[in-house]
Amino acid sequence: MKYISNILLLSIILVFTACSSKNVIKINEEMNTFSLYKNVVILSAPKTVPSPFSVGLGVGGSLSRHVGVSMGTVFRPDIQNDEALDLERSIAIHNVSLQDIVKDEFSKGMKNDAYYKNKYVAFGANYQVHLFVPKFIIDKSILTSNAYVKVFLDLEIVNRNGDVIYSDRVVNDSTYYKEDSLLNNKVLLEDALRKSIKKSIQELILNMKKS
Repeated sequence: MKYISNILLLSIILVFTACSSKNVIKINEEMNTFSLYKNVVILSAPKTVPSPFSVGLGVGGSLSRHVGVSMGTVFRPDIQNDEALDLERSIAIHNVSLQDIVKDEFSKGMKNDAYYKNKYVAFGANYQVHLFVPKFIIDKSILTSNAYVKVFLDLEIVNRNGDVIYSDRVVNDSTYYKEDSLLNNKVLLEDALRKSIKKSIQELILNMKKS
């Protein structure tokens, strides 16, 4: 009787698994064509960010000579987001279009990809790719005056009903530059941003192929 029960249970599990797998459609099987949405959203750098270090506070009291109670709390204070604000200011001063760099690198990456080059079209596709830059920062070396740019990049694929069928987030850094040169030289600044974004686009494309 126990053997028959186990067989029935196994059969139910196999049927459920088979039904579930039929409902899971990979995005590459579902998407015949896709295009890039015309606007890339670039979020402004916040003036303050949470500190990487926590601060502990303790409050104690005594109930009797031998019995005491204490309460502790840990909080993370906000600090000035100077590095990201310096980068944002430099991008504005040098009139560098982060949106254009993202769109350009994405289009080049798709057109040069053997798998996606025939799926990626300018318009008329059933699916749209939306790109967002939620954050970009300068990461400084502790021991030297070198620094590199890190651009965070989000991707969403949306169908005609407005449903998000796929999403991903990546971040990559550029090569090292002298911090002063990076912020004060338009050519170096644009080169650093482009290298970071190009790496992220390549990673996004690779992740899409695995989905």
